[in-house]
Amino acid sequence: MPVYTYEFRSNIYMVVVNDIRTRLFESLWDIPEGVTYNTYLLIDDKTVLFDGVKNVYSKALVDELRNLLKGRDLNYYVVHHGEPDHSGSFPDIIKEFPNVRVVTTDVGLKILKNLYNIDFNYILISDYDELSVGKRKLVFIKVPWLHWPDTFVTYLPSDKVLFSCDIFGSYGVLTTSYWDKDYGDLHVSLSKRYFANIVSAYRSQVVKAIEKLSKYEVDVIAPSHGPLVSDVRKVVNLYLRWSKPEFESKVVIVYSSMYGNLEEAVKYVVKGVEEVGVKAVLMKVPETAITYVVRELMDAPAIIFGAPTYDANAFPYIGLIIDLMRIKRFEGRYVGILSSGLWAPTAESRITKALEDVKAVIEGRVSILGSVKNEDIPKLVELGRSLGIRANQLGSIKV
Repeated sequence: MPVYTYEFRSNIYMVVVNDIRTRLFESLWDIPEGVTYNTYLLIDDKTVLFDGVKNVYSKALVDELRNLLKGRDLNYYVVHHGEPDHSGSFPDIIKEFPNVRVVTTDVGLKILKNLYNIDFNYILISDYDELSVGKRKLVFIKVPWLHWPDTFVTYLPSDKVLFSCDIFGSYGVLTTSYWDKDYGDLHVSLSKRYFANIVSAYRSQVVKAIEKLSKYEVDVIAPSHGPLVSDVRKVVNLYLRWSKPEFESKVVIVYSSMYGNLEEAVKYVVKGVEEVGVKAVLMKVPETAITYVVRELMDAPAIIFGAPTYDANAFPYIGLIIDLMRIKRFEGRYVGILSSGLWAPTAESRITKALEDVKAVIEGRVSILGSVKNEDIPKLVELGRSLGIRANQLGSIKV
């Protein structure tokens, strides 16, 4: 697997691995666009490596480091975050550079020891500690729970660069450029989905971290996934918007339909939503991967769940989506329930129970028996209208 190296500041190298093999990020999120693992090498009087790569790409990284170092040793290895997509190369880096000093936090040290069970030299940092490496110095800033408890970032005052690890990252491989501006709206879309999937459960910590980092003048953000960020203000403002979140004026309809009857009912619900001038976002599961569903739910003020009865329960994929809402803390949304069955429909009661965990406000319910009947149609349209009105009231961003 080739690596791609880019010197974006004098003697600061971005080393990129484009991963197009991994189908599910964190074994959960579909990434058809792939993902990058970015490491950074700083060469001064001392040499510094920031983060690593997934273990299968370890040899390629070590070979490139040797090429860039040109016979010099590696002095410091900054591990911002111990998750194996960044630290998988840790054992090989320690083996190749046995004298290197690992820079980490007390929590990070425990994580690395538990993951790899090897001995290494280390320095434990505290908040705002500084480390001189020659003409440059590093400033370490703790930002715990973004998205693990060990996370910190490094600021390079001389170059106004922030090495941010997972924060401000995105999905997608780098094909034509190393910079965000060259990917335009695609970068925003991939960043939003990445935020929703990976960071959104810790939105309150995002706000605290941005406030903490606001005293530093940053020209470039160097994340561990995705391109270098030059439009820093734009990306920071997007993170603040997604963290509140600011709701889009939309109704997200998440549904499953085993034999088409519930899907037919959804058409009338959409009609009601559109009658009040609101966009209906249809998410049929499992056909629509959950990575996209969670992205849309994150900033949706109004949601309709459509579920057939399955073995005296709600269809399992709908239960999974609601549980992901609980995990990601998408709480307090207005919700409509559309359920179906034949002889003993129980999906509605099961969904109602699950929604208690996300503090949902139930705006309306419609249950159909088998196919859609004439008497069902006005109820279905009204369900859509009701949720559409809520979306209009709460959505500050028109879509």
